[in-house]
Formats: sequence, structure tokens, C-alpha cells
Amino acid sequence: MMLLTALIILFVSLLFLIFESLRAEQRRKKVEDYIGGQTLNSSSRVNRFFVRFGKEHRHELEQKLIEAGYYNTEWARFYFPAKLAVLVVLSVLVLVTDMTASNKLLAVLVSLVAVIVVPDMLLQMRRKILIGKTSAQLPYLLDMMSVCVQTGMTIEAALIYLGKELAEFDSDLCYQVKRTSDSAKIHGLEKALNDLSDRIPTPAVRSFVLTIIQNLQYGTSVAQVLSDLAEDMRKVQILTVEEKVGKLSAKMSIPLILFIMFPIVILILAPGIMQMSINIGG
Repeated sequence: MMLLTALIILFVSLLFLIFESLRAEQRRKKVEDYIGGQTLNSSSRVNRFFVRFGKEHRHELEQKLIEAGYYNTEWARFYFPAKLAVLVVLSVLVLVTDMTASNKLLAVLVSLVAVIVVPDMLLQMRRKILIGKTSAQLPYLLDMMSVCVQTGMTIEAALIYLGKELAEFDSDLCYQVKRTSDSAKIHGLEKALNDLSDRIPTPAVRSFVLTIIQNLQYGTSVAQVLSDLAEDMRKVQILTVEEKVGKLSAKMSIPLILFIMFPIVILILAPGIMQMSINIGG
């Protein structure tokens, strides 16, 4: 009975989503007809119907994918429909298996939670990994920018040049540099650098952004400052690695106690305990 109720609720929810999607499609079509837009053909309607789910959060999904390193924003169209399709497939597989009703209900609920939560968690984890990786590569970018500035390039020209040359070195860093240079052409370099600091919120990137902004405001020489900043970042990275190595001894004490000391204590005490039990029993 509980399984039947859960399936009915799931079915009603899907019908509600489909109904809301159709109503939104009709409203969009009326607006297009009102402003003189061309009507969609049947194949285009079918395509838009299948990608309509989650379209309200399309921009947010695109930002999540970009922050996770997936720069093809067209995948955001199929993110929510893919979740729905996986949920339906898992529900069908659970229903055809030979389990009790309570186990089937539990499996359906677990599948629902997993399909909703796990993809977003994976994207968030990949975003954190990508931020750390890009921030770790920043000293190389600063060295190359310092060389470019010493040859007579401006900061904007150096960013444009490095946005092309870094493609084979690190595609993620190249994307960030290229995006910053493109934004600088439209909004100005200071706004583009602040956006870069928001996308990669690490102390290293903030130091880099503040250094460039101070150069823009006061007109000081930036080539040597960039080299010194890159060297300081490398020292910080080395200190961070040394700190992690220093913590290993404390972290290794836990498996040492669990997997070595406890078995040794058991091996030492077991013969005496067994002998005492034999004597008591005899």
C-alpha cells in the first residue's frame, strides 16, 4: 500500500510538471504571436518540450557547469531532463526486481534523493578541485605576464596574448585568462579582474588582482612586482605542502592504534584468557 501511494505521488508530480511545461509553452507561443514572431514547426516543438524542464534555472546551471570546468553550456539544456530520465529508469528497475514492497519504496526514495543531490554534489566537488588547481598554476601565469610586460606589452595585451598561448599548458587557466581579457574589452580591466577574483576566491588570486589594480591606480612598475608575487606564492605552496607532511604523523596514529596496537594487545592477552577459562572450566 505504501509503495502504491509513493508511485501515485510520483506520477502526479510528473503530470504536474508536464502540465506546467505545456502552459508555459503556450504562454511563450502567445507572446511570440503577439510580437510577430514565427511559429515553431513540429520538430522544434518536440525538442523544446523535452528541454523545457529546468529552463527557468538555465543560467544558474550554465554557471555551475562553467565553474566545474564544463564550458559547453548547451549541456545545461539536458541536465534536468537527464535527471528525470535516470529517475524513471531506476524506478522501473526497482519495480521489476523481486523485493518486498517496503524495500521497493525505500529503493525508490533513495534513488530520488540520489538523482537530485548527487549530480550537484559532484559539480560542487569538481568546482573546488578546479579552483585549487587554477590557483596553484597562478605563479606560472605571473612569470609569463612579467616577461610580457618587460617586452613592452600592457597588462591588457599580455592577457590577450596569454589567453591564446596557455591553451596547451592548462585549458582551465587559459579559459579564465581569456574570459578576463574579453571582459576587460567591454567593462574595463578593473571590473574584469574583480570578476576573476569572484570566480576563483583564493588568497593567491586576490593578491594578484589587488596588485594589478594598484598598478592601474598609481602607475607603478608591475613587472618586478609580478615576479616577486609569483615567488611568494611558490613559497606559500611549499609551506602548505610541508604543513600537510607534518600533519601526517598525527593522522597515522589513528590507523596505527586501530590496526596494529589492538591486534597486538589481543594476541598478547588471548593465551592467558584462554588458559584461565580452561582452568575455571576444569
